[in-house]
Amino acid sequence: MTNFSLLPRLDTMKTFAALVALGLSSACVMALPDYEPFADATGSGGTAYTVGSTLIGQKGASGYTWMNAQTAYTGSITPTITAGNLSISGLAPAQGNSVQLGGIGNVARLGFTPAGSPYGSGATVYYSFAMQLRDLTGINTSTGAWWAGFNNSLGTQAAAPTQVGTRVITKAATGGFNLGTSKNSSVASDFAFSPTLFTTSDTIFVVGSYTCNTGSTTDDVSRMWINPDSSTFGAVIEPTASLTASTGADINLSQLASFILADRSGTPGAVVDELRIGLSWAAVTPMVPEPSSLALVGLGLAALLARRVARKQ
Repeated sequence: MTNFSLLPRLDTMKTFAALVALGLSSACVMALPDYEPFADATGSGGTAYTVGSTLIGQKGASGYTWMNAQTAYTGSITPTITAGNLSISGLAPAQGNSVQLGGIGNVARLGFTPAGSPYGSGATVYYSFAMQLRDLTGINTSTGAWWAGFNNSLGTQAAAPTQVGTRVITKAATGGFNLGTSKNSSVASDFAFSPTLFTTSDTIFVVGSYTCNTGSTTDDVSRMWINPDSSTFGAVIEPTASLTASTGADINLSQLASFILADRSGTPGAVVDELRIGLSWAAVTPMVPEPSSLALVGLGLAALLARRVARKQ
């Protein structure tokens, strides 16, 4: 016997599920969040990200292209696509390939905003990626060296960028290395380092944020999370940061337009994977979907299909 009193409720649930599914499908066409798995994107109008090829010139499924932000460099060292993935427990499964850095070379820049429309005026932008330092040759034990972070420009340029927000800094230590950050400063007193000692066998999940405040030219704030607890992945409210850097000058014009990976003096042999850029903590820490969530999406797709079939009859 059919309980007709449940039909409106079931129809409401299907409609809700359909809206969820539509929301998930439409999210990928927004400027941010942006997901860069360094994977073959030829099916989406991008490039192949072939192992051994340079990162510069690759175009992802998002439609953004990695540009050369240091065209004056004429050597052969450049960020390079390498095989394999770095997986983080609790994070959405890794895809595609990864990127190898190390030594003095080019700077690869990925724009994530239309020209003339950078993020600023109170915005907070986040990045996240998995990393391993496999070769510590050349990095020092005092100030270390930065090799990744936000930038305020787009396209190509001759000299390497100097405006780099929420920098990823590594310095050698007895038995391994430390991770640190700075807001936009090359002055050692403005650096914030974690005391945690990492080794070349560690896979590390790094999340960074940069907040563009508007009160002065020195009030922006950078934060970094190093191996945050997986229970916080996908949360609406971010956890307490591992490091905070607020001293020194703000990034020029207090605006963010791109993310850079740099081969420069003191850059260790680093592997980077699963780069994400977004406007919230949840956007850059997508957790492994729960079975119930997958079922909800499946229900939504089934409801949409049923509606289309009904309309054709």
